[in-house]
Amino acid sequence: MAFSTPKGISSGGEDLQRQSPRIHFEPLMRYLKVILVGTCGLGLLWMLMVWLLAPEEFTNHYLPSALQTSKEEISTLDAQVKKKTDASPPTNDLSDELTGTTKLEIKSPEKASTPPVTVLADGIISSPKPQEPNKESNTSFEKVQAGPFDQIKNSIGTWTTKAGTVLIDDKYSKTGKQCLHLAGGNKSTVTLEVAGNFQVPSELSFWAKRRTSQSPFTFRISAERGEDWKEIYDGDNEIRLGRTFLDHVKVPLSTNIKRLQFSCTSPPNTGILIDNLRLSPILSEGIGNELKTEPTRSLEPPPDLEDRTTLARVLANAIDEREMKASTVKGKKQLMQNDKPFTGWAKRMRGNSGKVEELGLYRDGLKNGPWAKWFSGKRFRELGLFHQGQRHGLYVTWYGSGKKKDAVNYEHDLEHGPITTWYGSGKKWKEGHHKHGERDGEWVTYDGRGKERNRQTYENGNPLD
Repeated sequence: MAFSTPKGISSGGEDLQRQSPRIHFEPLMRYLKVILVGTCGLGLLWMLMVWLLAPEEFTNHYLPSALQTSKEEISTLDAQVKKKTDASPPTNDLSDELTGTTKLEIKSPEKASTPPVTVLADGIISSPKPQEPNKESNTSFEKVQAGPFDQIKNSIGTWTTKAGTVLIDDKYSKTGKQCLHLAGGNKSTVTLEVAGNFQVPSELSFWAKRRTSQSPFTFRISAERGEDWKEIYDGDNEIRLGRTFLDHVKVPLSTNIKRLQFSCTSPPNTGILIDNLRLSPILSEGIGNELKTEPTRSLEPPPDLEDRTTLARVLANAIDEREMKASTVKGKKQLMQNDKPFTGWAKRMRGNSGKVEELGLYRDGLKNGPWAKWFSGKRFRELGLFHQGQRHGLYVTWYGSGKKKDAVNYEHDLEHGPITTWYGSGKKWKEGHHKHGERDGEWVTYDGRGKERNRQTYENGNPLD
C-alpha cells in the first residue's frame, strides 16, 4: 500500500539528495584554501630571499623601469661602500698636528673622503667650506709646544725654520706664557706660509723685544708674491731692548702675499722675541663690498701695484686722462668719458717720456680703490685707497730718497686709526692713533737717533695729565 506525503512537508530522501553535494564540496574548498595560502606565502618568502641575497643586477632586472637603479648609481654606491671599508681607523693625535709631523689628517670611517682641516693665519681655517678673504687673525704662540722646531702650525699658519735657531720660548711673552724667539747667530730665519685669500691690502702687526745691546743686530721681514721676495721691514734700529715688549710693529702688506720671512742676526742665544702677531685687512667691509660690486666695466680684485708684472698689465689697459675731461665737484676730482662718469683704470703720464705719474681706479667718475703716484715713474711717492673720492684706509707716502715718510689710516678723508711717521733718515719720528680726525690714545715721539723723546696720552684731541 502506498502512502502519500502531506503538502508542505518534504520527504527526507529529497532533503538528503539536495544536501549531499554541499556536504562533499565544503571540505574540498577548505583544503584548496590552505594549499593556496601556503603557496602564496612560500612564494613571497622566496621572493624576499631572492631580493636580499641575489646580486643587484639580478634583482634590478625584474623591477619596473621607473624603479630600476642605473649603472652609474650602482657604481657610485659600490665606490662609497669601498671607501667606508678601506678607511683607516680614526685618530685623535692632536700633538702631531701641533708639532708639524706628517700625521696631520684626522679621519673617521664615515668621513674618509673629507679633506684635512688645517689651522691657518690668525683664526683663518682651511676646510671644505670656503673661507672669507682677508679675515682678521692673530696668534700669541700659546697652543704649540715650547722649544726649537722645524715646522709648526698655529692659528696664523705654517712656520718653518730655514736657518739658525728658532724656538717657542716659554720664559718671555707679551701676553700669555709663550712667544716666538729668533735666537740670533748668523741669520736665524723662519718663514710663515700665510693661508687665506688676501685680496685687499692688509697689515701685519706684532709686539717685539730685543734680547741684546751688542752688535751686530739686524732684523728684517720680507714678503713673497709669486716667485719674488721683497724686503718690507727693516727693524735694525727700531726694536728696543727692555724688560718688557716695548715696540708694537705695524707693517702694511699689499695683496697676494703668500709667505713672510723673518730673519735676525745677533750674538748667539740673544736675538729677538715676537708675540701677539696679527694679520688684518685694511679695507672696511663697506669698501670690500663696493669693490666686489659689478661696475660698468668689469674689474678684478684690487691688484698689487708694487708688483711690476701686475703694474705693467694694469698700465697697458688703463686709459690716459688726457683722453677724458676732468673737473672738480665739491672738492673731488671727477673724470668724464663721452659725457658720462668714467669707471675703470686711469693713468697720467709724464709728457711723452712713457713714465707714469699717477694711476688709479675710478667708479662713476670718482676715485674708488687703489691709487698710486710716483717720483719720475720710478719710486713710489704715494700709495693708498680711496672710496667715493675720499681717502679711506691705509695711505702711505715716501721721501724722494725712497725711504718711507708716513703711514696714516683714514676714514672718509679723516685721519682715523694708527699713524706712524719717519725722519728722512729712515728712523721713526712719531706714532700714535687718531679717532675721527683727533688724536686719541697714546702718542710717542722720538729724536733723530731713534730714542724716545716724549710720551703723551690724548682723549678726543685733548692731552691728559
